[in-house]
Amino acid sequence: MELTVNKFRADIACFSEPDLYMILWMKKGFDEVKIDFQTFTAPANSIWFIAPGKEVQVSCKSEPQGWIIRFSKELFNTYIRENLIIKDVDLFTAFGEIPKIILSPLIGDRINAIAEMIDELIGSQIPNKEAAIASLLKTLLIYCDSNCNIRITHENNSGKIQIVTTFKDLVVRHVLTKHKVSEYSAMMNLSSKYLNQVVKEVLGVTAKSVIQEQLTIRARRELKFSNDSIKEIAFKLGFSEPFHFSNYFKKKIGCSPTEYRLQ
Repeated sequence: MELTVNKFRADIACFSEPDLYMILWMKKGFDEVKIDFQTFTAPANSIWFIAPGKEVQVSCKSEPQGWIIRFSKELFNTYIRENLIIKDVDLFTAFGEIPKIILSPLIGDRINAIAEMIDELIGSQIPNKEAAIASLLKTLLIYCDSNCNIRITHENNSGKIQIVTTFKDLVVRHVLTKHKVSEYSAMMNLSSKYLNQVVKEVLGVTAKSVIQEQLTIRARRELKFSNDSIKEIAFKLGFSEPFHFSNYFKKKIGCSPTEYRLQ
């Protein structure tokens, strides 16, 4: 089971997990959180749900209190996701805003206790500890029920959530070469119309928007953190011509790639 639980320290500043989910439980002592290119204030008793591949920077005060819980997609899909469906906000595949919840102090104390128990179990030799850890993680999510709209649903809803999860996983893996909804629907043996219908129902946005969101994130990362030319970045992102990339980027961000790089 790939899972770690660590207490926040003041010297923790920047981390990225390309293949792991993260839950950031921030009890108190934090200033800001930067996730990819969005900066958020970090209020006390806040809990954050981070999908794989996000760049995270945390600005802490001298004595932060909280936990970073990291776990694999396999653990989430095999042990946790079963019968736990989020209708309106899928915590780990939400579109646009990073899912963040401010909990009451009482619920916050319970979340903190759950993290401590998970940490204790990880270092133990208790039989069936994997099932116990998964149960605690599921309990953590259920404690956020009133804020997250987590609920048990019928199998048909579960199937639609799985379609969206599979689609978003495919987008993360193939967005550098595949920009069309039809390419992903073909990989999933679905019609483009049905895929878009399911994505719209679950996330509230079109399937095309999901692809463009990931493509835009990749473009911004390349422009800020690589030394490649605009032309090289355009080809790396799967655009046939640099001017197509420039037009796309300006439409999405409001400025040219060159202007964005100089900001």
